[in-house]
Amino acid sequence: MILLMMGFGYTQSLPQPAVVGKDVDFPTLRISQFVKVDESVGIADDRVTLGIRQLLEEELQNTRYRLTEDDNADYTANVEVLYIGKPNEAFSIAGLFNRRNQSTEVRLLVNLVQNREGTQKSYRGTGSTTTQVSAAGLQIQEDVEFGKSELGGSLRKAIVDALQNIE
Repeated sequence: MILLMMGFGYTQSLPQPAVVGKDVDFPTLRISQFVKVDESVGIADDRVTLGIRQLLEEELQNTRYRLTEDDNADYTANVEVLYIGKPNEAFSIAGLFNRRNQSTEVRLLVNLVQNREGTQKSYRGTGSTTTQVSAAGLQIQEDVEFGKSELGGSLRKAIVDALQNIE
């Protein structure tokens, strides 16, 4: 019966499987060079804003967007830092035993602008880290690279929190 149907022009074509990464067209995304920092935050260091852009880029690689530097990208992402708080608790006994509790909290917005339509969606994120440092007879110093610092860790957590809601 199938042969007869084929003879009369009733050929059936099976659907072709899609190859992930080749047949699916992922939207392109450009990360803005500009990071907006609220005036009340008090950060004037360019290294922090460059660090935020790098952390955002690293986390966006785990999404459905294809990162590009092209100005004609489908979307543009930018970050607004709304709040950075760094309360400290420290004490010292006779100058020999030092202890410090430090908590860093960051609140930010990741804005995703659809370039063709000009619409914008904002995703709020909050991240915090807490450290407890004790030293006996030593001075406490924090000289680590930005991505591994308390501020960098809080920013990464806030970015991850914001990106969890991106479609």
